[in-house]
Amino acid sequence: MSWLDIAYDVDIWLEIPPRWTIGAVEPWEDDDTRTPQEWATETAELWWDESDEDPGDGGVELLADTLMACVERYPKMFPGFEVLLHLPSPSSLPLPVFVSHFPSESEKDCELRRVTLADGEGAIEKPIVEEFATDSLGKGLRVLRYSVDDESNTVISSLRYAWRSEEHGEYVVIITGSPAPTSVLQALDAVDDLAHSIVLRHNDYVPPTPDEDSAA
Repeated sequence: MSWLDIAYDVDIWLEIPPRWTIGAVEPWEDDDTRTPQEWATETAELWWDESDEDPGDGGVELLADTLMACVERYPKMFPGFEVLLHLPSPSSLPLPVFVSHFPSESEKDCELRRVTLADGEGAIEKPIVEEFATDSLGKGLRVLRYSVDDESNTVISSLRYAWRSEEHGEYVVIITGSPAPTSVLQALDAVDDLAHSIVLRHNDYVPPTPDEDSAA
């Protein structure tokens, strides 16, 4: 068994509490007993407090309502995935990024293409497929594609990453997308950095103590 260690930049990312994402499909325990509304309100207040921007009238309430909507909507889109929100400014619209790992069924490269939708089924133009390697996860794929949502008939810009860990026998996947293509492109560097921060750990991994880190 494995787990994802994600060292995201807390200045531009926030995570929907795992008990509402991972915990929706498997047992999850933590000491945070806040309701979604309490979490959304407190997080909005904190985000604005740490910003140089002026929230003006209703800015905190607007962000709290937005975060509450994120909690209600995004964990249902990819059940069991961790959900991080790219939020470089409290006045920005959060971009959801879904991260997960699961057992691999094949060692073939075609499986990475399948997971990332690299071969273009349903795309309105040929996807941009690039090799994407990290120090921890090794070589993988990054795929930027555009498709049309069947229900709304709007163009969706999506970005997917996938790697196969031979050590763990698992895939690691990142998925994001938006009907506003510029939001995905503007977040591209941040999502790349997020990908580089991910480490797939064994369940028995014990993080080093601060003293051990300083000694290294």
